[in-house]
Amino acid sequence: MTTTAMKKKTHSEAFRRQLVHEALNRTPSGGFSVLEKRHGLRSGTLFDWVAEFGTDLAPTAFTAQHVWMGNSATNAQAFNRYFDYDPGYWSIDDERLAHSSEDLTGCRFCQDMGSRYLYDEDLLLVIHKRAPMPVAGLVGLGAFRSDTAVAAVMEACSRHHLASANAMFVYSDPSWQVADLDKRYNGLHYMGLFAR
Repeated sequence: MTTTAMKKKTHSEAFRRQLVHEALNRTPSGGFSVLEKRHGLRSGTLFDWVAEFGTDLAPTAFTAQHVWMGNSATNAQAFNRYFDYDPGYWSIDDERLAHSSEDLTGCRFCQDMGSRYLYDEDLLLVIHKRAPMPVAGLVGLGAFRSDTAVAAVMEACSRHHLASANAMFVYSDPSWQVADLDKRYNGLHYMGLFAR
């Protein structure tokens, strides 16, 4: 039996699924190769595991987007601090993250969302303007592909009596659950989850 074949047999399906979850939900800077090196895996192994298990784990990113919008009294720098995180996060073992009763992200957005894991930076769009603008203009800066999606966001703005706004953030991971729909996130209203 070759060394490669032995290595494949030593990784249980639970381990492979856990690593795929980590790769899809908290990919470190440097990408999959960092995770492969951390676990002594041959280059390309994680791509194979993602192909095998990835579609079973969560809805596909970018198929729908969570949207928050409103008027922020803070400047852009203070507004963006909401998404800052502890730089030591990437060195934390996934097992510790999964079982910790305390927040290890250091990220207020993640804390508000009740997530043990850091958000994926590639799925987040943050917009902060100095002055309010019509919500249609702000929505137009988002990554919506269809007029139907834009109309649905505009309807949600109307329900919140929001005609103008200076801030919006969009998170394109439909698997994240927003438990408190009435809570203010970074001072903004949660508009809902919209198909792109």
